[in-house]
Amino acid sequence: MTDRPDEETPEQRAMREFLESQEATRSVTSNGPRDRAKPAPVDQSQAAADTTQRQPRSSAQKPARRSPSAASNVVLSEFEMTPQGLIWASSDKSKAAVHVCGPFEVEAQTRDEQGENWGVLLGWNDPDGRHHEWAMPRSLLATDGREVRATLLDRGLYVSPLEPARKALMAYLSAFNPEASALSVSRGGWHAAGDQSVFVLPDEVFGAPAGERVVLQTTHAMPHAFRQAGEIAEWKAQVAKLAVGNTRLALAIAAAFAAPLVEVAGEESGGINFQGGSRLGKSTALRVAGSVWGGGGVSGYIRQWRGTANGLEGVAAQHCDALLCLDEMGQVDAREAGEVAYLLANGAGKSRAGRDGLSRTPPTWRTLFLSTGELSLADKMQEAGHRARVGQEVRLVDVPADAGAGSGMFETLHGYADGDAFARHLRDITARVYGTPIRAFLQRLTAELAVSRINFIEELKGERDEFLARHVPDQASGQVLSVAGRFALVAAAGNLATLWGLTGWPAGEAERAAGTCFKAWLDRRGSAGSGEVMAGIAQVVQFIEAHGASRFETIGEAARVDGHGRAVEVRTINRVGFKRSDETGRLQYLVLAKSWTAEVCKGQDARLIARALHDQGALLADLSKTGGKFSQTVRVPGHGPVRVYVLSSRILGDDDGAEDEATDAATDEDARRAPDSSLPLSD
Repeated sequence: MTDRPDEETPEQRAMREFLESQEATRSVTSNGPRDRAKPAPVDQSQAAADTTQRQPRSSAQKPARRSPSAASNVVLSEFEMTPQGLIWASSDKSKAAVHVCGPFEVEAQTRDEQGENWGVLLGWNDPDGRHHEWAMPRSLLATDGREVRATLLDRGLYVSPLEPARKALMAYLSAFNPEASALSVSRGGWHAAGDQSVFVLPDEVFGAPAGERVVLQTTHAMPHAFRQAGEIAEWKAQVAKLAVGNTRLALAIAAAFAAPLVEVAGEESGGINFQGGSRLGKSTALRVAGSVWGGGGVSGYIRQWRGTANGLEGVAAQHCDALLCLDEMGQVDAREAGEVAYLLANGAGKSRAGRDGLSRTPPTWRTLFLSTGELSLADKMQEAGHRARVGQEVRLVDVPADAGAGSGMFETLHGYADGDAFARHLRDITARVYGTPIRAFLQRLTAELAVSRINFIEELKGERDEFLARHVPDQASGQVLSVAGRFALVAAAGNLATLWGLTGWPAGEAERAAGTCFKAWLDRRGSAGSGEVMAGIAQVVQFIEAHGASRFETIGEAARVDGHGRAVEVRTINRVGFKRSDETGRLQYLVLAKSWTAEVCKGQDARLIARALHDQGALLADLSKTGGKFSQTVRVPGHGPVRVYVLSSRILGDDDGAEDEATDAATDEDARRAPDSSLPLSD
């Protein structure tokens, strides 16, 4: 008998009585409260030999099964699973039997690859006869069981609300140790099971080896849209085939099939944003892509940009190795837009501290995501006064939503009266047929990987290289190659889905769509060069355009003179340099070395920008005379020798011939003959 506290709550009393009944039964079974079985003596020499010969066990080897403890057997002896459910009959015969809950089965004991995160796999039927399964972490039994009861009730299993029944349910689940075992994973997507790769969806696992069951184990029931409805033949005829001749639709469908290939091909996560005005069919394209993976409900498979970075972190983790569809970028807070783009593509959440102060393991994922928005990422960030970094724009690339055929995102209407009727058909059909294509794709994909993962990856790499050779300009920057690799993977996935009979597309349709959309992105970008260099040059040009007249002191022949040929003194405030005329009469801008770094190229790699401008002929420097430096020393009247960066008129695109020279000369002459400000102006 345990000591009783001075004050005892009803909950504590119920638990004490329950434990006392167990203790009484255990005492009878073991022939006395202190009579414990003694362990057999250990042969020390044999133990030493066993230690010497012991080898590390591989993850594929299973540990020997332990028999249930005597205490577990005692607890279970008080329970009986009947057709009406679990009944607890206390050893105290004066107490009536308690109906704990409806009938269920403990199907297996679960653990992960490291032998941690133990749990039990529960199975039961709801009142409609629908079967449910839940891999319940045993860690939930350390609490009062509220989350356990909530999940069981939410999925249709009766659980008694009485206090003794609640305690009894926790005791039963703690004591039950089924013989069967299963491998548990904490998120969906790709996992290793022995020497094979398996793909886990909330309700189905693909590629599991014989004799090994793999289950998704979560602390509570997770709502998801990985549902399926209709037949794949109908989806193929009424959805996929209508994407033929429509590059944006075909790209969206191929991207859906590409999501599980990101890990296989070793590609980085990233996104494609269909950007353009309203009523172009952007959301329809997301519905079509999402129908590959699932649907149902009001929004189908589509999620919204609306939310915080922390909220979208959870959404991304739920879509690991799967397609993620985010509609309308305009809904996200402009202050968080860039952070979210990095977050989704980098594949890891924020590091956070637990209650004990130690760092918790952040969620991780891989994903290929599709997005829509009337604004580009850069435009959205500009709303908050932020400038998009090149890395952000590479992780989420903007493809113009308007295909240029007069019907928004659509180029071919397949007999429908207009784009609106075509989009309406696609919305209606994807609302009732969805989810089956990806399951057929994953079934074939895991089978191919089981035969030879190495050969499959080599074939993917070959297709990627061919796409790059056909669609990427020579001497493209690493950023362009990275984006091209994403489009190449999309093309390869579309080709595979077509080869495996899932799309009904003609050969090459997926690559044609991916190549067209990649070119549209590249055209909008303006160059295949480095994004940092492009942004830096644009910043220099913008600075000259904004401050060329006010912050550059005029020297030499470019100086202003009055009607008598006398120099007009002009005060320059916050001078960053000088300007002068070259031998052709065109202006040169001489930027002071410190101002070049601190102001003109602020926030950029100043030397990188100088090198790029020098290569273009817009920055003048004889490197053989300057010791490899892009700045040079120039003697400036009234200032002596000054170190400057000399920019030619080409920085403003002024290299178009004699007509411009004549215009410049006339402008310079007018400036020199400006009236003397000391004389009165005539009427």
